[in-house]
Amino acid sequence: MEVNRSGDEAPAARMRTAILETWEEAGKPPVNARLLDAIGARLRREFGNQDPAGPAVVARVLADEGAELKHPEIIEADAEWRQAALASNAQQLGLEQLVSDEVMTLAAAETFITRLEELRRQDDGSSDRQALAQLHNIASEARRLAESIAKNRSAEQSVREEQAEIAEWLKLWLQTPALFKDWLELRRRSDEFRSRFAVPNHEDTKTQSD
Repeated sequence: MEVNRSGDEAPAARMRTAILETWEEAGKPPVNARLLDAIGARLRREFGNQDPAGPAVVARVLADEGAELKHPEIIEADAEWRQAALASNAQQLGLEQLVSDEVMTLAAAETFITRLEELRRQDDGSSDRQALAQLHNIASEARRLAESIAKNRSAEQSVREEQAEIAEWLKLWLQTPALFKDWLELRRRSDEFRSRFAVPNHEDTKTQSD
């Protein structure tokens, strides 16, 4: 493969070149966790401390070249990468206490989104567009992480369902943040939600207490 080393080469093109070179130098193996680690290390060396492209992006580039994909390993690696990216951005916004290495639960997600909304209202009042963009980015990252875990077939079904639900919450907040609180209240009262996440009916709880 002819490589363009021109300084005028666009970053996206240089990144693609680095991905393909690493794959070819390794003998064009199937795309697994080991290969993704090697490519990630090279991308960090050439583009900075944080990977400019996650495992899912790398896999798509290689798939276009006919590479065999080991999907379970790719999904797990992508989830780990997104978790690290989320934690890094959360620290910049002072939200590190709301983000951990553990998979986010529904309760944690509600606390996380509530805090995002509080910050959004503060920043919206000050017209700080950069701060609003940062909040949007971290919510988008959290949503993509939840979606990635929800697609991971090696995860327990209950975890996958919970992550899919969290992804929907974040999607709603990103689209209409001011309506999220009221929407969530209605969502949690729905029969579907109560059945899926084993939430006791209010009337049943009242009867038991009597």
